[in-house]
Amino acid sequence: MLRLLHWDSIFFAMNMAEVSTTSPVTSSYFQHVIEKNQLDFIQALCKIDDITTIHFLENENFHLADTKVTFETRIDTNAQNKSSLVLATEHDFPVLQNMMTGLFKDSRYSCYPHIFNIEKVDELYKLWVKKSITGAFDDYCLVIKLNEEIIGFVTIKENLINRKARIGLLGIDLKHQSNGMGAKLLTELKVFLESRPIEQLVVSTQGRNYNALNLYIKCGYRIQKLESWYYWTRVLIKARS
Repeated sequence: MLRLLHWDSIFFAMNMAEVSTTSPVTSSYFQHVIEKNQLDFIQALCKIDDITTIHFLENENFHLADTKVTFETRIDTNAQNKSSLVLATEHDFPVLQNMMTGLFKDSRYSCYPHIFNIEKVDELYKLWVKKSITGAFDDYCLVIKLNEEIIGFVTIKENLINRKARIGLLGIDLKHQSNGMGAKLLTELKVFLESRPIEQLVVSTQGRNYNALNLYIKCGYRIQKLESWYYWTRVLIKARS
């Protein structure tokens, strides 16, 4: 079935939806929902080896947009170390906001400027961090400092029932990205989570983001699953017709 993305539609000023690939969708139903809701953009996320769904999406004029790689690592709940990461506050947001401009150039939105306005994409990630600082999106935001200067951040969403945590956004100031600060941030994050009732940490990134992929592999994360993002856009359909 198709799920309308109301918040996304308002934010990006186009009618957006998402295909659920866990239940069958017929071509007639698909076309009916598109016309009824005047959809401009539809996204679908499916397992990388789900050939049946992939064939259906391609027949409905979806195109492969990106690969989603999800990593996982274990948290040592018996350790008693102290992390150097600190919780971000609203007073830290202006610094983080300045740091984030153009930071997520390899995201699944940033790579499609003909669909997603690049300024709006920047705004999206800044809003993500701002809301995470207050716990309104992810549960909290942690920052790493060098000589008392904030040079990086990570947002975290916890599921205490399953004793799992997920990294939402992670970023290092561009001028500090080649001196090992990304690895240090991930190391300190695991130390921080050792004091929480968390046993597993997961994070997803895009297949085109080689720097992030290499960072997680270097830090001992293992691949949990691979998925594919597919996009349908009315603009592309019109251009083909």
